[in-house]
Amino acid sequence: MWVLVLLVVGMSPGLCIDISMYPNAYGVVGESIKLKCSFTSSYPISDIVAVDWTYRQPSGGPTVTILHFLNKPYPSVVGPFKDRISWEGDVKRGDASISLTDLRLTDNGTLSCTVRNPPDVHGSVPQTKLTVTKETLYFKFSTVSLLSALVFIPSALVSLLLLVRMRRSISRGRTKNLKWRKKSPIEESQDCVYDDNESTPLQHTSSPEQSPGCLMRFCLRCIDDSDEE
Repeated sequence: MWVLVLLVVGMSPGLCIDISMYPNAYGVVGESIKLKCSFTSSYPISDIVAVDWTYRQPSGGPTVTILHFLNKPYPSVVGPFKDRISWEGDVKRGDASISLTDLRLTDNGTLSCTVRNPPDVHGSVPQTKLTVTKETLYFKFSTVSLLSALVFIPSALVSLLLLVRMRRSISRGRTKNLKWRKKSPIEESQDCVYDDNESTPLQHTSSPEQSPGCLMRFCLRCIDDSDEE
């Protein structure tokens, strides 16, 4: 007898079922959500494996059972999830998930999943914090991104067009200044006092007739200016 007791006591630490749940779950008002619960046992899954799902409000208060499973699911017929909870699990595969439909803001709270597979009946009791909102976080992010794009893209295009116009204006101004800086044919004739056959400058004169070569260039310059005008 004592040997049997010692064996049971010595084996007790090994009789521990491992249950896993996501710490947080997010849903949208009016939609459905699947709450996952998986488990592993030190023993083969028996036909008397039992699952209990419980719920507690964010403000505290009592913990209520919303679904019990033993060979088949037994959803609660009273309470906050009446007619809105369904079994989605498969205990033979270590799955004890459920789903909630027609989500409401009052569904916010903490849900727990407990699994017992005799003699493996002890283990941790994980929790999932359910948060229900009026719209998805993805929709909020998409809306903000769209508004930002509608504001940023036109501003960028306007800035780019202004930069292009400013650059063209600056280029035109430089070209105009260069044209105004051009010497007139008379001014060029005054500086053009080079001998046709020599590269050394002659004495400065104000009349183009003093140098035949300079006079020819003076006439060609006049013709070119007439064509441009």
